[in-house]
Amino acid sequence: MQNSNVIRGLLAVLGMAVSMAQAAEVRTWMSRKGGTLEAELGSLTGDQVTLVTKDGKEQKYKVEDLSLADRQYLVEFGGAEASLITSGAPGLPEKDVHIDTATIKKLPTKMHLGETSDLLVFDLVQSTHFLVASAGKVRGQDTADTAERLWHGMAFQHMNFRKDWGDKRMLILLVDERKIYKSLGEWYVAFLIKEGDPDGAQRAKTVWQKAGSNQIRVPEDTTKEYNLHPGAILFNITEAASYAKSLGPFPTHSISSVLLSKQMSGVSSFGAEGYFAILTGHSYFKEISLAKKTETHLLDVSGTGNDEISSKAGFKDGTSWAKTLRPLVRKGKVSVKLEPMLKWTGAELNPERLVLIYSFAYYMESDSKRLCAFAKMIRRIESSNQIPPADEIAKIFGFETVAAFEADWKKFITDGEFK
Repeated sequence: MQNSNVIRGLLAVLGMAVSMAQAAEVRTWMSRKGGTLEAELGSLTGDQVTLVTKDGKEQKYKVEDLSLADRQYLVEFGGAEASLITSGAPGLPEKDVHIDTATIKKLPTKMHLGETSDLLVFDLVQSTHFLVASAGKVRGQDTADTAERLWHGMAFQHMNFRKDWGDKRMLILLVDERKIYKSLGEWYVAFLIKEGDPDGAQRAKTVWQKAGSNQIRVPEDTTKEYNLHPGAILFNITEAASYAKSLGPFPTHSISSVLLSKQMSGVSSFGAEGYFAILTGHSYFKEISLAKKTETHLLDVSGTGNDEISSKAGFKDGTSWAKTLRPLVRKGKVSVKLEPMLKWTGAELNPERLVLIYSFAYYMESDSKRLCAFAKMIRRIESSNQIPPADEIAKIFGFETVAAFEADWKKFITDGEFK
C-alpha cells in the first residue's frame, strides 16, 4: 500500500511537471479580433494573464480578450479554473476579427494549370493563409476575406489549429466561365488517371458540372511553386452573388467544411462512421449562423461506377429549420438518437435527418462549455484517426450515458435554445 501511494505521488508530480513544461512553451496567443503574440505564459491572476515574449518583455491582457482556444489552454496547462471557459457566449469570432485589407493583395503573376491548354490561366489574390486563383469575371478578394475569417474562427476555437496548419497556404479556385470550367474538368480527370486514381477520375467526371464546389488535388509542382497544401477548394460559379461579398452562404459552407475536415485529418476508413454527420452539421451551422441562410444542396454520388447522383436539402432556406424540426421532435416524429445518426450517409438523408444533423452541430457549438467539448472531441478524432463511439462522445460532453446526452440535446431542440 505504501509503495502504491509513493507511485501515485510520483505520477502526480510527473503530471504537474508535464503541465508546467507545456504552460512554459512559446506559442501564438490570439485575441478575439485577430491580434497575435508569440509568448509563453508568465502568470494568471484573477481575470488578467501575463505573457512573456522571447525577449523577456511582459504583456498583460484581460482573459476575456483572449481566444477560446487560449482560455482552454490556460485551463488544461496553466492551472486555471474551468469557469474561465464556461462563462459567457462564444460570439461570432469570424465577424469580430479585423482583417487588414493590406494583407489581401492581387499578385502580378498568373497561375497556369496543365501543359497544353491556354485556357487554364488564373489571376491570383494572396492572403495570409490562402491563395485564391480566379478565371472569368469573379474577383478573389471577397473569397479571400471569407476564408481568412473562417480560418480565424477555427484558430479561435481549436487549440492546435494554427500549429497544425503550418506556413503553407491553401489554394481556392474560382471559375465562372463555362468553357474554362469544362476544360479544367477535362484536365483534372486526365490528371487523376495519370496519378493512378481511376475511381476518383470517374467520380470527378460525374459531379463536375453539377457540383457547386469540389475538393481537388493540387499537382506537386504547383504546391512547391506556391508553397501550398496538397488539397484545394474549387468553386463552380453559376451565381456570382455569394462571391461578391464576405461570408456569402455557399462559400462559407464549403470552406468551413474543408477547414474542419483538415483539422480532423487522417480519419481512417474503419473509423469513417460519424464523419459525415459531424462535418455536414458543422458546415450548415457556420453557413446559417454567419450568412443567416443556406444555399447549399448536398450531392450524393453512388452506383457501382460512381455514376448515379442525387441532391439532398433541408427545409426551405434555413430560417425555418428550427421551427419546423421542433414540433416534429416534440410529437416523437423525429427521434433524437446519437448512435443511429452517426451511421447516416448522404444517400440516406431526407430533410428531417439533415436538419437533425444541423441541430446536433448547433448544440455542440452553442455555448463556450459545449464548444470546448467539441474542440476536445476534434482533437480526439485527430489523434485517434476515427470518430469516437457514442458513449465516449457523451462523456466528452460531461454525461455519464448516451441517454443523458440525448436528453439534453432534445431539450435544446424543444425548449427554445435551438433557433
